[in-house]
Amino acid sequence: MNNGKVDWHGNIVAVATPFKRDGAIDEAKFKANVELLLSEGAHGIAVCGCTGEAWALEGPERLQLFRLAREAAGPGVPIIGGTSGIMIDKVCELSKAAVEAGCDGVLVMPPYYAVIGERELHAHFKDLSDKARVPVFLYNMPKRTGINMSPEFISRLCDLEWIVALKQSSNDFNELEATLDACGAKISVFAGHSAERGFAAVVLGCVGFVSSLEAQVMGREAIALYDLAVAGKVDEGRRAQQRCVTLDKEMRKVGTFPSNMKGAMNLLGRPGGFCRRPLLDLDSNELARVEAILAGLGLIDRKAAA
Repeated sequence: MNNGKVDWHGNIVAVATPFKRDGAIDEAKFKANVELLLSEGAHGIAVCGCTGEAWALEGPERLQLFRLAREAAGPGVPIIGGTSGIMIDKVCELSKAAVEAGCDGVLVMPPYYAVIGERELHAHFKDLSDKARVPVFLYNMPKRTGINMSPEFISRLCDLEWIVALKQSSNDFNELEATLDACGAKISVFAGHSAERGFAAVVLGCVGFVSSLEAQVMGREAIALYDLAVAGKVDEGRRAQQRCVTLDKEMRKVGTFPSNMKGAMNLLGRPGGFCRRPLLDLDSNELARVEAILAGLGLIDRKAAA
């Protein structure tokens, strides 16, 4: 049982990777975003996940971002670095380097594209635990990998020494509940899809959630969901969660994530930056649709009043 190896909890924001128009990493915007989110109440930062366009980043670029995140956050703030990959030796190498670069642990999903079975998947994470020997934040994201790790299988992974936390991004809320029952005493269980269920997940027993779009567009209002749940402020939490749901549902209709999120951030004066291919930035018609969504939620008015 690895609960206690780390003290990660709360709203950990999976941050965007702002690029410049020529595709280079915009270091100033990246650091500004980390600083802004922490000032608004974020409890930790996850770098180079799906939101951070990890698929478009080489290993040295990920390490660059890990260092920048630590510089921006300062000491004491959990920084979790995304080191997912297909080849386990490279995942181990990058994971060890991530901790040397300032990360407190690594966020790792099953190898994508290969669509491996449980025996192979267990071997992958056992090698990661045994060889890298750094805190591992499992990431179950069936939409991105084609693999859904069951609560029973995740419970087996919890017996590996360095598996310390999980982001459960299965769309099935019942599966989140079953994962808590099977693994909550062994590791720290976080929810994904927090725009839809962050408040409810904490009430259910999750130690927190990993947020994305809503935190980086709505800022403090969305980031506060965790604190509202812990404080038992049900009415206030319900209102905030419903606004997050509305934002998430409407934004899904425009462009591709996270280009739509970055477009919204830029419209609000937040440091979103540009995307890197294969993603394309929103065109003028799409930006107009996003602006209308933001206006409908009063976020444009809030920016003007700031």
